[in-house]
Amino acid sequence: MKRSGGTLTWSIFLLIIAVDLLNGLAELCFKKGATAPQIHPVTLSNLPEFGLGLLSSGWLWIGILCYLLMFMLWMTVLSRIDLSVAFLILSMDYLLVPFFSVLFLRESVPLLRWAGIGFIVVGICLTSWSSASQSQGNSRP
Repeated sequence: MKRSGGTLTWSIFLLIIAVDLLNGLAELCFKKGATAPQIHPVTLSNLPEFGLGLLSSGWLWIGILCYLLMFMLWMTVLSRIDLSVAFLILSMDYLLVPFFSVLFLRESVPLLRWAGIGFIVVGICLTSWSSASQSQGNSRP
């Protein structure tokens, strides 16, 4: 099997961050769209009504558009770097989605959850650094 991955460069890293931001924005839009029909709780009996209300929500369609754009950027990233590296950096969603939820949805995120998110971010940084040092080691003659 041919190795497809290249070096993690700043441009690839920024593309991954753009994918993360689009995913966070899409999730935010989906949450807004899911609450737009004003049908709570959603049950089997009101599922068709909820589905029609959801389809008429602009938030749903903005979220889908974000996903389509995100898909195109993600394919660009995957054509240039190993999936094992790209996917771990993509885990910044664990930071962005709670941040967006607090900022735009006024959700509460407890301190213990933020601590866990901090550990995830540290792991992402360690993974990125290990990838960078490995690619530098492979480039030596």
